[in-house]
Amino acid sequence: MRSRGNRRIEKPSQNLDSFLDILTNTVGVLMFIGLFVSLLAVESGPTIRTPLRKETNKSPKFFELRNNQVFLISAPVVEEKINELTASLPSCERPEIEPNVPEYMYEYYLRKAEEYQLCMSSRLERIKSFYVDSGEYVVTIGGNGGIVFQPKEGVKGETLRELGGKNSEFVDFLKQLNPRENYIAFIVRPDSFQVFRKARQIAWNLGFDVGWEPLGDDSILVFGSGGREVGVQ
Repeated sequence: MRSRGNRRIEKPSQNLDSFLDILTNTVGVLMFIGLFVSLLAVESGPTIRTPLRKETNKSPKFFELRNNQVFLISAPVVEEKINELTASLPSCERPEIEPNVPEYMYEYYLRKAEEYQLCMSSRLERIKSFYVDSGEYVVTIGGNGGIVFQPKEGVKGETLRELGGKNSEFVDFLKQLNPRENYIAFIVRPDSFQVFRKARQIAWNLGFDVGWEPLGDDSILVFGSGGREVGVQ
């Protein structure tokens, strides 16, 4: 091994304090970008809490109720694709700048910062290209990191008359779930409380806990990576 003492270090002709300040700021900005695109739980607006919430370890399955119809949000294909995306995102290691950095290390930290930026850019591109057609929704990821569910035009949900009938898709879906592991969460538009009350009663009759949250007519349906905050009532 060559002796460290025999190595000659050519010092730059100018002070590196300004360069290190710039490098520190760059890493700070990249860290912010990392938080921005890491699919943190982001809501489209303030969540309206419903009364009598109780803690639960069960996993929610979501339905939207609009136009007095029931639409499945928690489609298996959507959950599967979101899990695949999360697992495929590269892990970007943010470089830590040591205090009192030796002058000969500035190129090393610059290279690490560039590698981190490339990694975060790749991560962002994968997130921006996410697209799933669930049959009832087109699912994408918005600029704020939220998972956006855009209803497809012309697609009909289950009506009040169909709900609970012999061919009810709502009932069939619930029968595939385990009430000890799942609860049913409803996102209810102002025009759909009639179908909501019937769907809730069906879920109760099948042994499920139920939670619900009102959502305005013009509000966009957005979830964060950790799921929407709809507890059991």
